[in-house]
Amino acid sequence: MDVAAAQALASEGYSRRKIARMLGVSRNTLRKYLSEGTRPPPGGKLASYLDKVAEQLAERPDSRAMDVYRRLKDEGYAGSYDLVKRKIRSLRKEGGQVGRTAEPGMRAIADLERVETSVGPCHLFTLTLENSGRIYAELSEKPDLDGFFDWHQRAFRFLGGVPAEIAYEKSRSRLLKSFVGGSGVHLPMARFAAHFGFTPSVAPSAAPWSAGRLKRPIRMIEALFLKGYPFQSAEAANPALQGWLLGREPGDAETRDRLAKDQAALQPLPKAAFEHVRPKLAVKGES
Repeated sequence: MDVAAAQALASEGYSRRKIARMLGVSRNTLRKYLSEGTRPPPGGKLASYLDKVAEQLAERPDSRAMDVYRRLKDEGYAGSYDLVKRKIRSLRKEGGQVGRTAEPGMRAIADLERVETSVGPCHLFTLTLENSGRIYAELSEKPDLDGFFDWHQRAFRFLGGVPAEIAYEKSRSRLLKSFVGGSGVHLPMARFAAHFGFTPSVAPSAAPWSAGRLKRPIRMIEALFLKGYPFQSAEAANPALQGWLLGREPGDAETRDRLAKDQAALQPLPKAAFEHVRPKLAVKGES
């Protein structure tokens, strides 16, 4: 869990219920982190540590049950190894591939949602590398398909290349669905993806133990950047937003190493520019 983000949201006056929803963790876990620091209290049953189990499985999909058990012991868990092993087996069976972190350069998750600014509603697009968690984000007052493709191209340059797959979280966004395609992928999106060499897909519904992961970038930006920002226009806000995102990247060696591996595995941008060719409408009377 992002403890710094939780503490920042709490200091802004957000309720624990809302913070837990934004960060995708249980209120019990959030309460422990906010009231007792970053280390949960000793003892207790496995139910108190399910968020820790889910986090490790999301970060390291192939984690052995023993590795998870040892980490939980370090956090104060006093239960049995067998209980941890059975719970991991159950979660993997329940969630399938959901919540598993992609290999470096393999997948990014795209989302688009209307958010509130100090002067009214705006749309926020995010593209997040799933392995390292690096985020590109852009605000737009009047989104359209050409702009949607432009966001991607700026995101690719910002991230350092093109992921092999982009999963679109369109189940709750009519606008995103219209840009990508309602059932499957429509022709303009298919052409765009083919030009840049990635596979477009639909982000699956999150399993209960990993709920909230897909919406975290938008919720974080909404709460920690947009709230209180003196918004005048999307054009003026976007450089500040992207600089803020870069400034929030953790500086620990493990995270830097994961980002470096992610960027090294991304595909290079094609040399030729993409041209969005609109279908020519037939004019009545033309032969």
